[in-house]
Amino acid sequence: MYHTESRAALLRRLLKEERVLVAPAVGDALGARMAENAGFPALIVSGSSMSNLLIGTSDVGILSYGEIRNQLLNIVNATNLPIIADADTGYGGTLSIYRMVREYEAMDIAGIQIEDQVFPKMCAYFSSTAVVSEEEMIDRIRAACEARVNKDFFIIARTDAARSLGFDESLRRAQKYYEAGADMIFATVPPTVEDMKRLAAMPFPVCTSIVEGTVNEDLTVDELADMGFKLVKFPQTLIRASMKAMYDVLKELKEKGTTKEVRDRLCTQAHRAENTALEEYSAFNEFISGMSPIQVKE
Repeated sequence: MYHTESRAALLRRLLKEERVLVAPAVGDALGARMAENAGFPALIVSGSSMSNLLIGTSDVGILSYGEIRNQLLNIVNATNLPIIADADTGYGGTLSIYRMVREYEAMDIAGIQIEDQVFPKMCAYFSSTAVVSEEEMIDRIRAACEARVNKDFFIIARTDAARSLGFDESLRRAQKYYEAGADMIFATVPPTVEDMKRLAAMPFPVCTSIVEGTVNEDLTVDELADMGFKLVKFPQTLIRASMKAMYDVLKELKEKGTTKEVRDRLCTQAHRAENTALEEYSAFNEFISGMSPIQVKE
């Protein structure tokens, strides 16, 4: 995909122009293409979703940097949208962060979210999360900031301190991480909506995630914008929706030997083709070789 401006610059422009930016999380190229087709302006690439999709495991820190980088390349090539990549803990020390930022910039990724968990990290909604010292996380942020060549490359610093150290510590770290150079702050698992409001009131840009099954699941994007959040992420929505649909259809097929009663869970052939770029590739093939357009037969 080609752009007249970097995706990092586009992301910053969107954050400046929009009252609030809404970004669903994807883990593969198909999800990215579908989110763009649905009209969303930006994407989060979720390490958790990627781990589920690529190797069928929970987010327990075993997906390698190389696997993630390769999958990101597929995603970048499937969408024009600005992408914020989940960078976990940075995949090593500060030199690993330096390499990652340079490579992500070269891939036209718009920015990263980097966190203060220990390595190997866990999904923030698991019970076994622990964080590094404030000083170590500040080194991660400084490494990411110093590594970027494109001044627009966006850095979100995430703190997972709430579960082990309390949300007051998350807010204290949020201030320190912003002072260290992060462009935006994200604090996970706020215990209450009131705690979310405390974060939103901080004097710097903040984002939040809506996770179904938690205290914030029913808050609307407008309500979050009223609080002061500039970016709202939906990190689990798409992967959990697709897993539920697959489970229901597989269960029906196993028990009844037919998908007749769950056809409403299946997209049409035309919808599948629309979201997998059949028309684009067909048109290119027709232009180059004069072949007849590829058509979908229902």
